Amino acid sequence: MRKFFLMFILVVMLVFPTLASAQADVTLSNVSVQLWPEYDQPSMLVIVDFQVAADTVLPVDLVFRLPQDANLIAVASYTADGSLMNAVFDGPVVAGDGQSFTVTATENTVYRFEYYQPLTFNGEQRLFSYLWDGDYTVNEFSIRVLEPVDITSLSTIPELSSISQENGLKYFDGENVKLASGEQFTLNLEYKKTSNTLIASSQGVQPVAPVDASTTGRVSLNNYLPYVIGGLGVIMIVGGLVYYWQSGKRNGGKKSRRRQSANTEQEEAQSDVYCAQCGTRAHGGDRFCRTCGSRIRQQEE
Repeated sequence: MRKFFLMFILVVMLVFPTLASAQADVTLSNVSVQLWPEYDQPSMLVIVDFQVAADTVLPVDLVFRLPQDANLIAVASYTADGSLMNAVFDGPVVAGDGQSFTVTATENTVYRFEYYQPLTFNGEQRLFSYLWDGDYTVNEFSIRVLEPVDITSLSTIPELSSISQENGLKYFDGENVKLASGEQFTLNLEYKKTSNTLIASSQGVQPVAPVDASTTGRVSLNNYLPYVIGGLGVIMIVGGLVYYWQSGKRNGGKKSRRRQSANTEQEEAQSDVYCAQCGTRAHGGDRFCRTCGSRIRQQEE
């Protein structure tokens, strides 16, 4: 039993140093760093894309170091269709005078992590220093800087002489370099800016496709014209009925007054009673003469 336990301890001691050495010996085929100053926040957005070498045994854990004031916001991997999905990672945790996190690479694809880091403001002047402090050999390391809006000057050390335009934005690109395991890369950025406008807000919101009458959610008069015409027709019909009803009431009143007047005249015409005193013709139903006031003598039927 003791011999078995000793053999187990020996195997563990032999295997774990081998695993640790394998982690340290990982080679990254490429690392691409993008610095986006004052993109959607008044700070530096750092975007790092990397891929392990094709001969790397997977899965493998990779440790990346970040500055103490960095705020890690995303760790992801690219899918076959070019979209990003969340990757498995641990941390960040305090590591010396900075912090670190561990991402598990499960397949040979491009991985990405993003973080924000504060800028140094001095009036219109902005200062920033980037440090690659990786522990892995990098066959191709590249860096690019996105130009902020409303700047009057921009300089980098080392100088980024290549300039490119993409989607209306200007980039400064550096040359690819090879970095040995533990070799650092530093870039110092300085620029002057006349406003606090962010790149994202200056771009505005643009439609991804032309807007026309068939665009979903767009209000078109042609779609509602039949309903408008139908509504007007209903209003006209109701208005006509109301007018006809009101006209009938007015005409009915006139007819009633005419009928009443005709009845009165007819009663007067049918009356053959005269005042015995002054001879004035009496109206139907009169009891006294309207002229002299004498009592009217009613005819016997």
